[in-house]
Amino acid sequence: MALIHRRPDQAVAVGLARWLAHRHGVGPVVIEQLRRPSSGYSSETVFAEASWSADGARQHRSLVVRMPPSGIGTFDRHDLGAELEAQLAAAAAGVPVADPEVESDPSWLGTPFMVMARVEGHIIGALAHLDRWLTGQSAADQGRLFTNFIATLCTIHRSDVSAAPNVPERSTADDLDFWAEYLDWSSDGNPVPTLVDALDWCRRHRPTSQPDPALLWGDARFENMVIGDALEPVAVLDWDMASIGAPEHDLAWFTSLDLTMFHLFGQRPAGFPDRAATVALFEVHSGREVRDLEWYETLAMVRSTAIMTRIGYLRRQAGEPLLLPIDDNPILDLVRSRTR
Repeated sequence: MALIHRRPDQAVAVGLARWLAHRHGVGPVVIEQLRRPSSGYSSETVFAEASWSADGARQHRSLVVRMPPSGIGTFDRHDLGAELEAQLAAAAAGVPVADPEVESDPSWLGTPFMVMARVEGHIIGALAHLDRWLTGQSAADQGRLFTNFIATLCTIHRSDVSAAPNVPERSTADDLDFWAEYLDWSSDGNPVPTLVDALDWCRRHRPTSQPDPALLWGDARFENMVIGDALEPVAVLDWDMASIGAPEHDLAWFTSLDLTMFHLFGQRPAGFPDRAATVALFEVHSGREVRDLEWYETLAMVRSTAIMTRIGYLRRQAGEPLLLPIDDNPILDLVRSRTR
């Protein structure tokens, strides 16, 4: 799937070459190759191979450029500065990131943008149990990879939130308001009734207390992490949903997606633990007890299904086939089962 509107490749290549030469004080920059990944509704992403001469030798860089959509997308707000702050705060805590830089001047590409190094490694697909690289690992190595993922998530939560002042901090009430607005905006005022009802259930059953706020990755899943051959993360990607709030939000996003995939396909990789063991692992690495996880999972299912529904609207508008039906999505049954 791809964005409906894209900036012309030639314009991106010319603007990026000019920016690299200006930003890094190098001679004429040549964009030798520019291509686009096959997916993306939350941002416009391009992969670029750049080269220039420096100190008598030819230098090459593999880069990733991310820009807000030029038209409609998954979200209506994009704050690259906040994404940068989140990544730098996480990096200071020991989380590997892709050396991001943000350019706020829109004159180069017609919009603010982020440039990152393209990090080589393995990215597990949306259906982990079908990922060839992952399933080629032993069960023990799969378990080690899983542990490293959870440990990294907990390291993100230990980041200094004061180093990310522009990352939005949301209380439980703020979060419920944010997603109520999203349901309305994302559907042009006609949200799926099951999601409206489930969000109302979340309001009526919200926890009476919440833990100390932490930096949240926001989209905690294997697809957003580059993994090296040593089965450790070498880059944590996609921070456009970063916020500051209860760490349970990140854990619940991850476990609810796993529960959803297990509900749909009835299996997970042999070395991956079940929900209870995942929670226990998180508690070991975070050093704290997880509370009210079922509530956070229910809200996470509402959030992820709302985003999936938004993508469904965009695909339909673009004349592309839907991955799942909008009003008869089987995941809605799972949401309903948790809010009766």
